[in-house]
Amino acid sequence: MYFRKKRKRETKPTPTPVPVPVPPPPAGPDLISQLPDSILHSILSLLPIKDAVRTSVLSSRWRPLWKAAPLRLDSSSFDPNVQPPLNLFHVIRPPYWSWEAIFRVFHSHHGPIQSLSLTLFTPSEMDRFVESAVQRGIRQLNLVASYYEGTYELPAFLLLCNSLHQLSLRGCAFPQALPLSIFPNLTELRLNSVPLPNDLLPNCASLQTLLLAASCEGPPVSISSPSLRKLVFDVDSSRTELIIEYAPNLESLMLGEETTCFCKLKVLDAPKLQLLGFIHANFRAVQLGGTLIEQLEEPTLILPPIFKVNATPCRTNTLFSVKTLAIEMECYFEKAIPDLLRCFPCLENLDILKYEGNGDEHYLDKGIWEEQGSLSLLDHLKTVTVKRFCGDQCDVELLRYLVVHGKVLHNITLLCSRHISKKFVETKKRQICFEKRASSDLALVFFRDAKRNVHFSLWNDLIYIINVK
Repeated sequence: MYFRKKRKRETKPTPTPVPVPVPPPPAGPDLISQLPDSILHSILSLLPIKDAVRTSVLSSRWRPLWKAAPLRLDSSSFDPNVQPPLNLFHVIRPPYWSWEAIFRVFHSHHGPIQSLSLTLFTPSEMDRFVESAVQRGIRQLNLVASYYEGTYELPAFLLLCNSLHQLSLRGCAFPQALPLSIFPNLTELRLNSVPLPNDLLPNCASLQTLLLAASCEGPPVSISSPSLRKLVFDVDSSRTELIIEYAPNLESLMLGEETTCFCKLKVLDAPKLQLLGFIHANFRAVQLGGTLIEQLEEPTLILPPIFKVNATPCRTNTLFSVKTLAIEMECYFEKAIPDLLRCFPCLENLDILKYEGNGDEHYLDKGIWEEQGSLSLLDHLKTVTVKRFCGDQCDVELLRYLVVHGKVLHNITLLCSRHISKKFVETKKRQICFEKRASSDLALVFFRDAKRNVHFSLWNDLIYIINVK
């Protein structure tokens, strides 16, 4: 019998639906333009000056707004090829067209001036800008004088400016005769390669932060200020002396890594000082209150330096107020570290920066920490940070001593530049006798610091904003 095979029914493809274009919503009112001028001025003041000026082409409503907004003008931002100066000898004057743009923007603007930064203007140009800025209530001013034009002397009208709160100077100079009251509301002063007049600080009644970088050569630098709270001092090329005669509210004293190698430090009256450092292990002389620690003999290739501690009765003892100490240590000068730490009995935070040239461990006096017994600071020490940690014998002996004797120690942070493996961590824990720790709450933390960042997190950023090298 013959059966007829059925044909499969052919299915037609389903047509793809064509999307129907959605008409755009009707244009609504310009809500941003309806905001009050005061709010728009605040928004424009947060933009870079180039972007703020560009808003004038949006509409007639926006055309005059940037001219009345608080101005933040930085002359170096007009040329992307101009980098912040490393020092006075490597500053390149921007091209002529950018100077013309700076003049046009500054003189077209009629509102208040929030901040002004001028780099390598001539003295006459500086005076024109500064005088106009003072008249319009300048709050932050940064002046970098041209080395080739000579030292720029600050005009008298700037010294009496009531609106100025922050002042940064480089390559400038104060006039010889200062008024009895200068910078009435100045809270922050930064001087780089600028001589500090003796009668400047006592006449600044509101000054709280002072930075002195590469500006003190020869005579001692005397600090006397009842309002000063933070002081940054970085000198690494001159044998001078820093004397803090009267600073009843000083809380933070930050020094460059090698400042104490060249400069003698005397803190005579600072009863509220809590943060101190860097102090290099090869420091010349440090006097805190009535305690003087000085180097008796210069180091040799065989013997490290010898220090002597002299204590005299004093009205205030700064050693007991210091809670945070930063030191730079290397194996060659390790013998000086116990004597230095013994002078801070109430220390709570210790930051150690290892010298990058470490590796000559034949200078290491093994067993030096076991001979110290229990230092007074171990009853208060809570945190320890070691930067550039490499795990050599010098590091291990110091950490073993702190782990075994630190009664209230609860955190040790080690920043390493090398790769951190599990085996490396376990080996270092065993070498420092972590199981025999005196504090049950102690935590040992390893971090990979690939960028070799040596900035102390407990410090503010002031010393790193200005490139003092």
